[in-house]
Amino acid sequence: MTDYAFRLVTAADLPLLAEWLEQPHVRRWWSEPQEALLSIENHLSDPSVEPYMVMLDGRDFAFIQVAELDGEDDAALDGQPEGTCGIDQFIGVETLLGKGHGPAFMTHFCRVLFDRGKNRVLVDPHPDNIFAIKAYTKAGFQRLGETTTNYGRALLMALDRQENDRQ
Repeated sequence: MTDYAFRLVTAADLPLLAEWLEQPHVRRWWSEPQEALLSIENHLSDPSVEPYMVMLDGRDFAFIQVAELDGEDDAALDGQPEGTCGIDQFIGVETLLGKGHGPAFMTHFCRVLFDRGKNRVLVDPHPDNIFAIKAYTKAGFQRLGETTTNYGRALLMALDRQENDRQ
């Protein structure tokens, strides 16, 4: 069994994140690398967004962040149930793409969020990002439909607590 772990991002992680954000497979779907890095750095002291490094067998290989969406000022997110949060992530180590790690660590991370009392996890990939959409589908996310968020075109997808309960 693959061992994934999550730890909060620290200032010491910013150089590695800067490298990853420059990778073509990340840069295509994230904002300009310097802008994205500044956003992550600002989240280090923002309690509404928690940035994490994802570790595989003890080594950093990906990034994931969770944002509280209750009260979010984005009309595209209106009507979500109480206890909804959003996640964004990417795999930074290119050689680990396409091996099933994305859906696996997202499933694990969502379980943690549900254990914390969250009711729904939202993702909002660009509708053209077929690899992300496939990964979210494998992780159990259901399509809610296309919309335009404060960040642009998106396919809203949700994973609800009961869909993740495997009893």
